[in-house]
Amino acid sequence: MDAILYAEIYCICIIITCILFFWNRRNGMQSFAELCLSRLLACFIINFSANFLFTLFDRILDLENTLALSYAFKTLYHITLIIGVFIWCVYADAQIKGAHPDSKKRFSMLMLPAAVPIALAFISLSTHKLFIIDASSHYIRGPWFQFEMFYLLVFSVLAAVRLLRYCRTESEPLARSHQAITATFPLCVMASWALSFVGEAFPVICVAVMVELLLLFLGTMMQQISIDNLTQVNNRQNLLGFMNYKLKYHERDVYLMMMDLDSFKYINDNYGHVEGDNALVHASAAIKTACGKYIPRPYIARYGGDEFIVVIETDNPKDVEIITESIHKALTGYDETSPYRLRMSIGTAKLIDGQTPKELIHEADKMLYDIKKKRKTEDEEPPRNANGTEEKEGY
Repeated sequence: MDAILYAEIYCICIIITCILFFWNRRNGMQSFAELCLSRLLACFIINFSANFLFTLFDRILDLENTLALSYAFKTLYHITLIIGVFIWCVYADAQIKGAHPDSKKRFSMLMLPAAVPIALAFISLSTHKLFIIDASSHYIRGPWFQFEMFYLLVFSVLAAVRLLRYCRTESEPLARSHQAITATFPLCVMASWALSFVGEAFPVICVAVMVELLLLFLGTMMQQISIDNLTQVNNRQNLLGFMNYKLKYHERDVYLMMMDLDSFKYINDNYGHVEGDNALVHASAAIKTACGKYIPRPYIARYGGDEFIVVIETDNPKDVEIITESIHKALTGYDETSPYRLRMSIGTAKLIDGQTPKELIHEADKMLYDIKKKRKTEDEEPPRNANGTEEKEGY
């Protein structure tokens, strides 16, 4: 292929990847996965640019005394390829683990194996075991290249297999689709290795990686549209689409749990809306913890305000009771650091064949209302203010 056309294709890939990077940055990177995607895009911008500059200086401009630059650009290409693959492994892990308090530590731990091939790339500058550029400016791969590609392929395939196994337990179709697409990344590594045996006549890998990054970006954007920004669970719009799907296609009994925070208005009025938001975040965290061990994973959504919905598919009704108890237990633990009690009322309804999503939600909401009414009656006398009148908490 003509060197100019080769460089033009790389230039187009650089431009598209830069656009994706800036759009992803503009969206604020609210989750750990989005931060990993931003790093992945930045890494491959540098990777594409290194190969573009190598082609520009070595094949198009045909300048003299550029051997040192050629080695620098190709070494940078290999290093960013290694880093990019391992950042993808972290991104794949983030699809499983989500945001963790130790996300930075986990990122460092998962990136640690990249040190081996990176060290070999630097050592190769003196040994030329990774690659060599001959007197005719031909790029020739060395024996360490095969080790590098095998190393990257092993780690990326392990991450992909782990993600695909998790994908089978994901109840939300949009998230499951994004995870499946994410798991195809090792195909780019495999194709890169396979095509290395026939030379570099066509920049197929550059285009394949760029398309993969575009799909990851679009999948992330779709998830952002369906996720509640505050609590990082599914929003109401996504919930309705999921229920229309789940009520038609399910193998086991379907239960819908409708829940909301007790005295949420009291928390907002007495501690401020920021603390009210914190209460919602802790409530969603408690629900995630309670649902985390179940396969397939229950679907969690914020219905609106302080109301949450969990949809679980199971043949054992006790699972619903266990989740309810686990949520209450997790919220009780929050009381140790909170100036107020955080409690949640939960109403449950079992799907009856022929029910619509609206009817199932209404049935669970009715049970929730009865539970809240009973709890309000049984609660202790509300605290009194300075005037001796009852201070209403609000439900």
